[in-house]
Amino acid sequence: MHLFAFLSLIISISGQIMKPEFFEKNRQTCAKVAKNPYFDIDMVVGKPWRIYYTWNLKLDTKCLDMVIKNATRGTIKRIWADMNEYLEQQPTWEAATLHMTMGSAKHEVLLFADNGPAGAFLAVPNVIRDANINPLRKAVPLLKFQMKLLREGKFLLLMDCHVGGASLSAWSDHPPYRSEIAAEAATLNIGDGYPACTKEKNKEEQFFVK
Repeated sequence: MHLFAFLSLIISISGQIMKPEFFEKNRQTCAKVAKNPYFDIDMVVGKPWRIYYTWNLKLDTKCLDMVIKNATRGTIKRIWADMNEYLEQQPTWEAATLHMTMGSAKHEVLLFADNGPAGAFLAVPNVIRDANINPLRKAVPLLKFQMKLLREGKFLLLMDCHVGGASLSAWSDHPPYRSEIAAEAATLNIGDGYPACTKEKNKEEQFFVK
């Protein structure tokens, strides 16, 4: 389930001693992604983004959409009620910027603009809505994401800066050609990844160029 798959890993390892180089490598990759940042909230919110390529996670034929909206007071209050007692540290709740939902189960993350380059966010994952995760109190860490718009907003890159998972998405109503996705992924040069939503074709496209 994309970011929530990473989240379950984060929760399973929080409290265990991880090798510093594990986090340092992901931090460096995130810093690489953040170079020449380009992020515009107005270009991100609204229509669903469909994930077409991933790093550190395989979706294969699965098509996963995410919807990003401006955070409302009602949404902030609801997620605060669900999550405040489970977080290791509290964000500045009233400063929440965006609300992201993923997949048919509507897994959700509340995003807070972070210090640093445009597109940097801290995030509260609402794990209480996931029946497969039973967090301990004060055990869920804030997540750190880096978003970046590519090709003047045609693609959205989203990376988890702690665990290193990432996805490349496009508007679901404007599917790109597979060759475009592969070329963009190669240009990013952040490691080997995997095509996602592989059965979807654009104008009867019959092949995928990796």
